[in-house]
Amino acid sequence: MRHWLLGFLWVLFFPAVSLAGDQFGGFRAYVNRDSLKPFARDLGALMGASTFHNGRPLGFSGFDVGVRGGMVLLPDARDKVLRDRGVKAYGLPWVQAEIGLPLRLDGYIRGISYQGLTIAGGGLRYGLTKTADKPLKPQFLIAASAHSLAHRYFSASHFGGDLIASIMVKGVTIYSGAGVDRTRVVVRTVPVRDASLEGESEAALGSRFTAGVSLRPLKYLYLHGAYMLVSEQSGFSCGCGIRF
Repeated sequence: MRHWLLGFLWVLFFPAVSLAGDQFGGFRAYVNRDSLKPFARDLGALMGASTFHNGRPLGFSGFDVGVRGGMVLLPDARDKVLRDRGVKAYGLPWVQAEIGLPLRLDGYIRGISYQGLTIAGGGLRYGLTKTADKPLKPQFLIAASAHSLAHRYFSASHFGGDLIASIMVKGVTIYSGAGVDRTRVVVRTVPVRDASLEGESEAALGSRFTAGVSLRPLKYLYLHGAYMLVSEQSGFSCGCGIRF
């Protein structure tokens, strides 16, 4: 089991980790006024990804600690920041900690700091249905999240919302979600292509749809993986952790 888990982490998280410090390094060289909004939308797709893997609340005093990752396979065609940099797939890893609160509420925090890129965020989830662990019993959550990002060339803020559903079938949890992301990017340096953009900002809305499965190979250990559709681009999210 240990070797299987290490293999899972290597295959699914190594691409995101290897890209995280460099994929946005072309911002100053390639951004222009027309590409700022598509870049904000692409960035928001990652910041809102992989926040959930179950439609069931944790329950009071429950907790969940794990590593998550999200990856989009192709930037928007108008996103020159990533396209002109030669980035074809882009992603981010996360560390996320959750705690169960009273009244079917969950709270969570998440973040990453890697090679000049720092993101911190969190959110709340509320269970729309009574908590149950019975097979074929649907569970539903609504969730809201917020993130702040700092990079040497730009900063960003993100707000997202999700409707999440899950059902357990033969010990496997099948989950799905539909969400929206609003991301605002602020230019912090003088761009090469358009110096007038310094200090300017742009906001963008994007959609996000998720469908995946979550497994428990051990009593408290979970693994999850999902397909994402973010503003007409395909992607994946995954994670593993300990959940009580």
